[in-house]
Amino acid sequence: MKFSFILPAWKGRYLREAIQSILNQSYSNFELIVVDDCSPEALEKIVGAFHDPRIEYHCNEHNIGGRDLVAQWNHCLQYAHGDYVILATDDDLYEPKFLEEMSQLIDTYPAVELLRARILQVNADTHIMGIDRCYKEHLTKDEFVYHMLHGMKGGIPQYVFKRQALIDKDGFVNFPKAWASDDATAIMMAEHGVATTQEHLVRFRWSDINISSDKRNILEKVHARLMFYHWLRQTLHPIKPVNEVAAFLHNNIDDFLPIYNKVTLLAHLAGVPLLQKLQCLRMIAQCDDMSSRDRLSVIVRSLL
Repeated sequence: MKFSFILPAWKGRYLREAIQSILNQSYSNFELIVVDDCSPEALEKIVGAFHDPRIEYHCNEHNIGGRDLVAQWNHCLQYAHGDYVILATDDDLYEPKFLEEMSQLIDTYPAVELLRARILQVNADTHIMGIDRCYKEHLTKDEFVYHMLHGMKGGIPQYVFKRQALIDKDGFVNFPKAWASDDATAIMMAEHGVATTQEHLVRFRWSDINISSDKRNILEKVHARLMFYHWLRQTLHPIKPVNEVAAFLHNNIDDFLPIYNKVTLLAHLAGVPLLQKLQCLRMIAQCDDMSSRDRLSVIVRSLL
């Protein structure tokens, strides 16, 4: 088995559409493992309507993702058999040539442990809201991190991971609500570079029912962002500048990392009710990874 889609399922609204996009793949050597996280919705009925032997359905004995979403991701990983694994979601969509193009990239770059598809950000009705930039087909880890810090659009369903390498690294990186866990896991898996498609092959959906657009979890999201910043500071050093380009990347990443952290925190705090914002700012004020100047900057600018 070459590919495993693992799909931690909780919401039913878009699940049928998400499954159908996977089954529509032009490349057929894959399995789809749907893991129902004790959803109150009739997910088994939705999955059962697809009479396809490539689908495997499991239902957790108790809810995992409500307490620890990344624990649910890693729980799903144990069911996968493929050489490569894709963490699908119950609302995002794949273009029919997603696996076909990934298979071609694997043949071209067999040492790579992480592949990514360009994404289209879409709304609830799949109308385009944002377009991923075009990057060269193979990026070094340093190039990948540089582009990530400078606005590369991302989301967990766009990535293809070499399964055993991911398991050997103890699975997906765990932050609260899985916030920034996709970025951290991708960086962790990029040691041998990243192969990326030239076409948009994943539709990443923003809707009123996904965590990306939910402000109710803002405290946990800010906490996760601060954890991610600490993780980046620990993980991205040292970068060995072996040539002029690598030296530029080294200096730019080091210099830009605090700016990236401030920008993302301010974006998270925009539009948040004052009481919740003050709770978040208290957390930021106690963050030892940030300079006192950066902490003050975020506090003042978020209150303007």
